[in-house]
Amino acid sequence: MIIGGVAHEAFGPLIMAGLGGVATELLADRAFRVPPIDRAEAARMIAELRCAPLLYGYRGRPAADVAALEDQIVRVGRLMDDLPDIAELDLNPVIVMTDRAVAVDCRVRLAPSPPLPSPFRRRLR
Repeated sequence: MIIGGVAHEAFGPLIMAGLGGVATELLADRAFRVPPIDRAEAARMIAELRCAPLLYGYRGRPAADVAALEDQIVRVGRLMDDLPDIAELDLNPVIVMTDRAVAVDCRVRLAPSPPLPSPFRRRLR
């Protein structure tokens, strides 16, 4: 899986979750949200993904620890919301096993934070 964030000039931070690894760009299986994100919203992000059945125990395989993945999405959202100097953040891949989720690689790009967008603009969807 992949979890990421980017500082968008109009909306502020955007959080992304999706199918990670080397085929991330090729398959473009991802969902985006504006933080703050709670566990329920993280669960909805995961459920939107075409790869979601693989996490829930596809074809008799054991289910992955989706709660641990949700927790990482929530924490990345909180981090992007709390630290406006983070321009980009990628956790890719995040290996989701039956008992945990582990970020194998992390990339963070810092930049001077732009002025905060209007709180009313962030609420438009």
